[in-house]
Amino acid sequence: MTVETMPRSATVRRVTGYAGFTALALLAAGQGLIQVGGAEPPFDAPTRDIVEFFATRDAEFFAAGSYLSVLSVITMLWFLGGLYTLLREDWRAPIALVSGVVYVAATVFGGWELAAFRVAEGLDPQIARLTFDMGNMAFASAWVALGSFALATGWAVLSTRLFPPWLGWWAVIAGVCLVAARAVWTTQFWLAGFTLFWIWVIALCVVLLRQRSTASTGSGSGVHSRP
Repeated sequence: MTVETMPRSATVRRVTGYAGFTALALLAAGQGLIQVGGAEPPFDAPTRDIVEFFATRDAEFFAAGSYLSVLSVITMLWFLGGLYTLLREDWRAPIALVSGVVYVAATVFGGWELAAFRVAEGLDPQIARLTFDMGNMAFASAWVALGSFALATGWAVLSTRLFPPWLGWWAVIAGVCLVAARAVWTTQFWLAGFTLFWIWVIALCVVLLRQRSTASTGSGSGVHSRP
């Protein structure tokens, strides 16, 4: 066997794994900055709590948090594209990709952050509530798309055996929880599916990077051998 370069699949695993970690880190950092000044009120909060939430935001931290949140979902596109490349031989891969892209689009364009940038000019309470509700409704509807992505990916993993089966079942459970959460979107049930999903992302990224490391070791062991 002549000298070989790292297989393309190993590169895809590495990029996908790092993209997943980066997306989660940006999401956590962005949401942390947005919450400076007080935690976000629940979805069914009264108007006065919504207005107070917007009024107590730190302008600089909020702007930075909003920016990082957008970068998070854009980075997630790299994660989605990498998974599609790895699973593309399975018919569920396109469904997972499209579902993930719908989630990203709904998250980017459905946010309520715009209201906070107009607080200094005076924010009408009814407009604040409308913006808050529309953003939360868009986010809640995005759970269905994210759940579809998790279900399709989990099903593909169970069929292809590209990853350990437990990762497939974990994704399916998270997907079911996310889809179901839309029916009771004003409750805290959505946190169960959302948390399960991101823990699954962490676990999957660890597996991806370990597989890449194993592939690199295996490739290097035969550098000087000949058939």
